[in-house]
Amino acid sequence: MSPVLIDNARICADARARPGSVLIEGNRITAVAHTNDDRAALRSRAASIVDGTDHWLIPGMTDAHAHAYGALMRGTENSLPLELWALHTMVIGGDMDGPALKAAILLGAAERIRSGITGTLDHSPRVALAQDSLAAHEASGLRVAFALFLNDISDYDLLDLPLTDALLPLIGRPPKLDADAYANTFATLVQAARAGSGRVSVQLGPNAPQRCSPEAWRLWRDLRDRHDINVHTHLLETRAQASLNPKWPDGLVAEMERHGLLDSRLTCAHGVWLSEHEMATLARHNVTVSHNPASNLMLGSGALNVNACRACGLRLGLGSDSANTGGRADMFALMRLAMMLPRRAEPDFAKWPDANTVFTAATEHGAAALGLAGQTGRIAQGQLADLVLVRANTAATVSASHNLDVLVQHAAPEHVASVMVDGAWVMRDGHILAFDEAAAISDAQSQAERLRDRNAPKMQTLLHEMPTMSARFLRNCG
Repeated sequence: MSPVLIDNARICADARARPGSVLIEGNRITAVAHTNDDRAALRSRAASIVDGTDHWLIPGMTDAHAHAYGALMRGTENSLPLELWALHTMVIGGDMDGPALKAAILLGAAERIRSGITGTLDHSPRVALAQDSLAAHEASGLRVAFALFLNDISDYDLLDLPLTDALLPLIGRPPKLDADAYANTFATLVQAARAGSGRVSVQLGPNAPQRCSPEAWRLWRDLRDRHDINVHTHLLETRAQASLNPKWPDGLVAEMERHGLLDSRLTCAHGVWLSEHEMATLARHNVTVSHNPASNLMLGSGALNVNACRACGLRLGLGSDSANTGGRADMFALMRLAMMLPRRAEPDFAKWPDANTVFTAATEHGAAALGLAGQTGRIAQGQLADLVLVRANTAATVSASHNLDVLVQHAAPEHVASVMVDGAWVMRDGHILAFDEAAAISDAQSQAERLRDRNAPKMQTLLHEMPTMSARFLRNCG
């Protein structure tokens, strides 16, 4: 690719927004200049120049925990706690085929590109459709870490929350683990990803530690080390899950540490019910936690203690979770929520997270969740060229100040103008170039309606059984 210069933009780096220019050659940033002379020198090296006047130039943001299939489930149930909400998701999502999953992935990709998100971590339960997912992520133009589920224990067994006789055939139980078969599937997937564009990687995605048997823990450790890949898992998301902590002598996190599951390649989603000691343990092993503030509130799971995480040096990314729990994949809204939530319970305003804290979570720390710590998430020489131009001259964003505070407090997806991933434009001046957005939206509409109609009888059964399941949940987990 010929050298591209993004000129005269407000470059957001090192907690500041300063006028400057950025040169991209291939898929890397090769120079950043702020003085007139240095910028003029970069212009002479560029084959094309993009005018960044009246725009912020920010590193691409990362959605550090998402379930791509959820894009086809907008408008479905989201007013129940996780353990009951999951029944709805398993009935609908469990019936997805390859075309439906592709439609969900491309629909979500369009939403993320328009939101200035250049990277996402897709935590996927659809093991049998892994190759379909991989192909769709390659077509999306985004940088993706695809984390394939691994689990062989049901929440409903763990929590003594038995499914009714009518629900059991619809929901089922996790199949008995066939370690060799899973390892072969995973190896094929890793090989396919490594032969691709380089934008899409594969991670191991244990559903949650407590949902994995000792054999699955051994497989987790073995595949991680054999393929030298990152791992992504849910961790202590709900009060009901926290009630299981006494099953292990010093709690789940300590048990994970004893079994060698904690290291810098691990990202844990949620962590709402982590103790401060457990946070410190994760921080000591350089684990990343993906904070999902909207989803956690929507499902009544609680709110991560962000101030305690920061106090012990625990690295935090930001995630949207699933479209039917967290709403929009809108990192601007998630940054504001992550900035505001800790203030409700912290009288010492000197400890409140500021714009730079949440911006770093959305960019640099999110990159760590993708296994790209130090490679993207900042605007600096040598970084991967994942970049976003955001309009600063709109009715919502114009200001006498051009700083990061204005961007975080006021910008939104509708202000995103252009998006570059891996040195290639995936959106220019509001037009998505990576794929046919109109066709993706039309296909997603058709697939969502097909899923709804096909699952209507199952949903009727589920709705009939929900009062019984709700009563059991309140008795055992409430």
